Amino acid sequence: MTKNSAGKTSLSRRILSIVLFTVAAVLLIVSIGGYIIQGTAGTKAQLNTMRTRAVLHAASGGLVDQIAEAANASALKEIRKDPNFRSMGTNEIQRRKDEVVAKARAEAEALYAVPENVDNDTIEQKISVLEEALLERDEIMSREKEAYASVFTSVTERVSGWVAITEGKTPDEIWNAMTAACPELGSHAELKEGMISMAGQMAQKEAEDAAKEEAETGTDDASAEISEDSMSSAAEVDYTWFVASGALNTASEKAEEKYADLWAELCNVIPDLATLDDKTCESVRTDIQSIIASADESFNIRYKAYVSEKADEILKPEDAGKLRVVSNAENFLLLGIAVLLLALLYTFWKPVTRKMGVPRSIILLFFIYLLLTAQFYKININLMLGDILERVGMYGVLALAMLPGIQCGIGLNMGMTIGCISGLFAIVVSLQYNMTGAPALIFSLVLGILVAIPLGWAYSLLLNRMKGNEMTISTYVGFSFVSLMCIGWMALPFNNPKIIWMLAGHGLRVTHGLLGSFAHVLDRFLSFKIFGVTVPSGTVLFFLVCCLLIWIFSRSKLGIRMTAVGSNPRFAEASGINVDSMRTLGTVLSTVLAAIGIVIYSQSFGYAQLYNAPRQLGFIAASAILIGGATTKKASVGHVLIGVFLFEGVLCMGQQVANAAIAGGGLSEVMRIMISNGIILYALTQSGGDSRG
Repeated sequence: MTKNSAGKTSLSRRILSIVLFTVAAVLLIVSIGGYIIQGTAGTKAQLNTMRTRAVLHAASGGLVDQIAEAANASALKEIRKDPNFRSMGTNEIQRRKDEVVAKARAEAEALYAVPENVDNDTIEQKISVLEEALLERDEIMSREKEAYASVFTSVTERVSGWVAITEGKTPDEIWNAMTAACPELGSHAELKEGMISMAGQMAQKEAEDAAKEEAETGTDDASAEISEDSMSSAAEVDYTWFVASGALNTASEKAEEKYADLWAELCNVIPDLATLDDKTCESVRTDIQSIIASADESFNIRYKAYVSEKADEILKPEDAGKLRVVSNAENFLLLGIAVLLLALLYTFWKPVTRKMGVPRSIILLFFIYLLLTAQFYKININLMLGDILERVGMYGVLALAMLPGIQCGIGLNMGMTIGCISGLFAIVVSLQYNMTGAPALIFSLVLGILVAIPLGWAYSLLLNRMKGNEMTISTYVGFSFVSLMCIGWMALPFNNPKIIWMLAGHGLRVTHGLLGSFAHVLDRFLSFKIFGVTVPSGTVLFFLVCCLLIWIFSRSKLGIRMTAVGSNPRFAEASGINVDSMRTLGTVLSTVLAAIGIVIYSQSFGYAQLYNAPRQLGFIAASAILIGGATTKKASVGHVLIGVFLFEGVLCMGQQVANAAIAGGGLSEVMRIMISNGIILYALTQSGGDSRG
């Protein structure tokens, strides 16, 4: 490249950077100005005026809808009187009906949309009184429903075997069994009748699910895989059995009384409201209460609620335009931040990518953009961050299992599924003997490690004989072992009725719920909320402790020798290091970590899945560590920490954003496959395919 062309390129980059920074500055200034205007007294007065008009429009809207329905029925009668009715097509009939209805609606809106002689002060006063009553009612309801949700979640998590606690039992015996499993339920005697009814329905559903699962073909069941779409561990709360307290009933009655006062005033303004039927009155009530309740929300929510009722028409054109711009202050802020980040990355591209690498830089920027987009679509980011932390704890140890394999020279250990199956075997043994709580978790971890050690050693012997083709061999071995265990899960002599096929009397089922065993034991340990983000402290701390132990090991003499073998096996051998022994050590350690990882994963997921379910876990773990900056020849604990957070963050946020942006959603699994396999392909191309032999 000549000096002139290089100078032109540099100048164009500077100009583009200046343009991007300027656009970002303008957007941020407009956003800040919008937020300031939102809090002014004049804006609040305009919103109150819009609220009164919105309430009147919602009330008159009931009349308009009723008149339109009557016009629709009348039009159909008139059309049927037409001699050519039977020869008319459906489209023609609908067109004629729509014309009549549109005309009737327009006339009704012109008649009722802007009532005359409106006493805005009186209506505004009654709206304010109703607003206070609604806020009081909603506050009490929110508090009581939160308490109910806590009890419901505890009951569904701690009570296991609904059929066992309900079959042939009296209501009191069922209640006693439920309170024994969930002591806090005993302080909610008002829920007794509802909880007993729930227990019956849960028992029926449990029996139906068991029968359905057993009736399905073995092929379909054995192909079940752990799906990213079913990762959420939060149980959906069913409020069917919620019982309102006396305080909530009193607050509801007060709100009803205040609404009646407002409705009477509205009927004075629009006398024809008294002719509304009960169904329309209920619809109007819902609309009015929704408008009034929005007064406690943010500016944007209030503004959009009022605009939906055409309340902005009461403002002067310049005021309406100003509020329209002000209402987009948050969008200007998000867009400004997005442009600013793009400008910074474009300006400092070389130093950033030199330090972080191109893939990690792009993924980090993509993750930040997902956060901004999630805010744009009003997705609960605090909830999503809690889910990301949970996923980090779930997948962290599995991703960490890749580290010893890379360090010892076998590359990406796709055969880590051997360790995963060892951990699953330990979990099934704990279920066989009905172990629960922390002891079940500890037992599964210890037994999983004991099973993984000899399997990992045997696996390492094969890899040592196939140097230079480890990744190919490990993939084949991992898949083959999963297929072999599909036979093993059917042949192993387990006999606990909770985990075997009931009709056959032998063979393990595909999915095993851990809610009655050790589900979420680590998640709940020292768990806390900060800024609305739920932190599963126990799981995250366990992952960090594992990372710390591996970091300490990698700096020990043994760990340094193992890393030396992975970096340069010929030099290590010349230095007197037993290459095969170090490769065996790394392979066994990787297999053991995989066994630990699947146990931690299962306790967070709430289920243990057998047969083909563990098949893709190696690809997910490999994707996570590679996205953190590792290669097939070099990796560190830092790569695991960064990679797991970015990988799970992109998948978690990407799923929600995709579902919000695209009707129907359902792209999360497609995204997982594309990202996972794409990252692995990129890493392999960067490694150059050099042999390690």
